[in-house]
Parts: sequence; C-alpha cells; structure tokens
Amino acid sequence: MTETFLAISNHGSMIGGGEHAFLDLLGHLPTSWKPWAIVPKGGELFKRLSTNHVPALIIPLPSIRPWTIVSMITSLRTLLDAGQRAKSSFVYANGSRAAFYAGIAGRILQIPVIWHCRIAEPDRYLDPILTRLSSSIVVNSRATARRFKSKTSKKVKPVYNGVNIEWLKEEDIKRPREIQKGWKAILVIARVSRRKRHDIALIAFEKVATAEPNAHLFFLGRKDPRDKTWWDELQGRTFRSPFSERIHWIGEVEDVRPWLQSAFLLLSASENESFGRVLIEAMACAVPVIAARSGGVPEVVRDGQDGLLVTPGRPDEMAEAILKLLRNKPLRQKLVESGNERAKLFSLDAHVKKMVEVFEETIKR
Repeated sequence: MTETFLAISNHGSMIGGGEHAFLDLLGHLPTSWKPWAIVPKGGELFKRLSTNHVPALIIPLPSIRPWTIVSMITSLRTLLDAGQRAKSSFVYANGSRAAFYAGIAGRILQIPVIWHCRIAEPDRYLDPILTRLSSSIVVNSRATARRFKSKTSKKVKPVYNGVNIEWLKEEDIKRPREIQKGWKAILVIARVSRRKRHDIALIAFEKVATAEPNAHLFFLGRKDPRDKTWWDELQGRTFRSPFSERIHWIGEVEDVRPWLQSAFLLLSASENESFGRVLIEAMACAVPVIAARSGGVPEVVRDGQDGLLVTPGRPDEMAEAILKLLRNKPLRQKLVESGNERAKLFSLDAHVKKMVEVFEETIKR
C-alpha cells in the first residue's frame, strides 16, 4: 500500500544540515512512501527536490505574528487544499514554523503530524503549542531531546541524521585549485553565523601557524543574512592577522567532497551544535575531526577514539589539539580509522529506516 504525505520545509534554500537531511530523506524513501514537498519559496532546495523527482509546491509560510494573520490564513487554505488533493495520510514538518502550519492543517484534516526538531535551544512561546499539535516529535540527538519536558517524552523519538556515505567516498574527485600541493588544509565548514564561533578557529590557527608553515585555514559556508556584522568582524580580524595570506574564505560550495578529500583535518568550534553532520562527513572521508564538546557532538564523536573534543570557547585547547594531529601521525591514523568506522553508524540507509518506523508507528495510532 502506498502512503502519501505532505512534507513541509521551513526554508526553500539549503540553509544548513537540516535542509540536506530533509532532501536526502525524501529522495531515498522506499517507493511505498510518496511525499508531496512544500517549500515557502523557490530556491536551491526546491530545485534539488525536482532533480530528485520529488513533487514540490511553493506555499509561503508567513512569520507567526498578529499582523500577518491574513497571509497565514491564506497559506493555511492552500496547504489544506494540497493535503486534500494528495489524500495525505499525515504531515511531516521540518522545523518549527513548518510544524506550526502542519499542526493546524493536521488538526483540520484530522491526520497525524510529525515535527522534526533539529535545534536544541527551546522556544518558550512556540514549544507548548507545537508539542500539543504534534503526534510525534523526531529529534536529531539526545541533546535536542532535552529541549522537551518529561511529560512530552512519550512523543519524542531520537533519530540521528544520516549521510550518504557512498556518495562521499566516490573516487576521481579533483582537488580544489585553491588547495596547493603540500599544504595541510584545515577546514571549517559552517554557515558564517555567530554561534558557529569562527573566531575561535581563527585564534587557534594563529597559535598553530608559526609552528607549521604549511598549514592553511579554509572557511566554507555562506554568510548569515541575519548577522552581516559578524561577517565584517571576521573579515577585519583576518585582514589584521599576521597569517592573513594563509586564511581563505571560500564561501558556499555546492559539493564538499573535493574539499574534504583534500583536507588534513576539520574543525568545529560551535558551542551548541545539536548534531554535527559535517563531522560525520569528514570522518567518512578519512579526515580527523576536532570539535567543541557541546550539544550532540559527544554522541557523534567519542573523544580520543574518533576525534578530539575540546572545551567550548577555548582556542588554546583547540590549538593544542591541532598540534597533536600535526605532530603525532600514529594518533592521527588511529582517529582516521576509528572515525571512518564510526561514520557508518550514521548512514543514510539507517536514517531512512528509522524514519519509516516513525512514520508507520505514527499513522497506526
């Protein structure tokens, strides 16, 4: 029997790991599950859904404010029409705003709602509403699960994000021209927003650069449109650095594989990373990782086994960890081998299987 459902995304662009996970899930479901994707506007996510042969509609999801009530009602009517036309069995929402609209639509259509929550920070205004509207709440880590009160725990289902290991390991990937032969490329792959703490990586690199003249720091990721001053601060710090010629701001890249497969190590300084998808991608590409011990990161990386974890906000610890990997080849090799095996636990196949179990359990209630 084929089950059709609405799958609503907070964003139409590839903002971060949540959008990649949403796309991967919808594009790799068994044929018995037929998603109708809903995105609030056209963008890269909308394009990639079409490329993956996932039907997609554009339905605006206005901000939840008193002065947008007319627009909200219009979007809800369109959403209800889509659900009725699709004969949807349930609604799957990727993000809080998507869950709000999905929750109301689900109540009116009398079908279950699954909220996929990927952020550990609570929303004191929306959380009480969304937990009532949702039949099930999928979280990407135990750290994210702690966002919810114990009385909601029966609804909460931890399911780790999955990555496409086979795709990451494809061969014949060319080295980026920006990474010269002989360089030890240290990568930071993250949206340039304040909470990702690019400044910590910069300070740590400066402490390492004198000791390792072949080390170069590469930042991959788009600017955060909501925090342009942070970008300006980081560019100013880079310009003033005595190692500015070895610090490279690449911007957003469509394919991370050339970078990962050419990297010496990967850094993540984020102080509240709910999951850490890029850590798994790096480990799958045999790149050792150094990350701040926060959020869901310790669930992904076992300190001293699969990578090195440091105290959040401590560039001195991060610099020390970098130097360890630069100087200790046996340790680096150990982390590479263990991390490579660890990454297999977070495969896309495993993720899809777990999500299908949640779908089946939810619609059988």
